[in-house]
Amino acid sequence: MTTTETRLRGLIDENLGLGREPNLDGGFSDAGVSSLDAVAFMRLVEREFGIRIPPEDCETINTFRDLIAHVDAKTG
Repeated sequence: MTTTETRLRGLIDENLGLGREPNLDGGFSDAGVSSLDAVAFMRLVEREFGIRIPPEDCETINTFRDLIAHVDAKTG
């Protein structure tokens, strides 16, 4: 497990209230996360990792694993 994945799992656990281990290969809606909550979560990730995720990039982030890869690409 990468550092990014560990940190992101913590953010998911603390902020999305899934009540279960997230399926990183599933989409936000598959996890029961509303589109409004997904946008707020993306902003939280931006602050946590000190990156910017422009709207056009958000369109290509369909799963939590996509988000991990995106953060790694921006911070790596």
